[in-house]
Amino acid sequence: MSADILGESTTKVTELNLPPPTLLSTRHRKKQADHDSQLLANRIALLKKEEMRAVKKIEKTKARAHEIINMRKENDRKHQERVLNSEKAAKAQKKAQKEHLEHEALAQKNRQSRVEKDMQKKIESVQKVRQEKQSLRKDLVKQRQIEIESNRKKNADIKQQQLLLRQKREKASRRRALQNKKAYDRRVKEEEDAIAQREEEVARMEKEELKLIHQLKEAQKLQKEAFGVLEGALNNT
Repeated sequence: MSADILGESTTKVTELNLPPPTLLSTRHRKKQADHDSQLLANRIALLKKEEMRAVKKIEKTKARAHEIINMRKENDRKHQERVLNSEKAAKAQKKAQKEHLEHEALAQKNRQSRVEKDMQKKIESVQKVRQEKQSLRKDLVKQRQIEIESNRKKNADIKQQQLLLRQKREKASRRRALQNKKAYDRRVKEEEDAIAQREEEVARMEKEELKLIHQLKEAQKLQKEAFGVLEGALNNT
């Protein structure tokens, strides 16, 4: 458009030897100036519209980043809560094991006391039959040893089962924690990639906006120079 204006100005300067401008030519120049002014106004409005879009996108990106930070804090809080619950469960299980061992020890003591009393009564009642008494004592001692061994084995089996169960739960807990962490890291990376892409788009639009503003300034400068040449030519008429 600036080249056209300069061309028109040059043509009019070369035609200075012609008769003075008529009303029709003056109206034509005014119409051309109004048209150029409207084009510039449209370009300025377009630049402002693009600027508003860029601002909205920046605000949306900031809001998304704030949302990601809040989600990360919430996940950390939930993780701490799970750790505390796991520690409480371990303490409760340890307490139950201790109570079970104490109960078994007391039961064993009571059984042993009963056996000793029964044995004493039988010894007193069969004093005349020493052989039978000795046989009976051996049987009782053997039975007691069998019971002790059986209880020991049961306790060992219970401890082994409890250990396996605890290991299984710990393994499952670690597996769930790892899966949750992987899912969380994947979501965070996706959001960060999206933010980076949006930031690149905003940067590109800002460069494009600066380029358009620069072009607009250059066009205004050329237009001003063309009007100056035209005005000088008209003043010399």
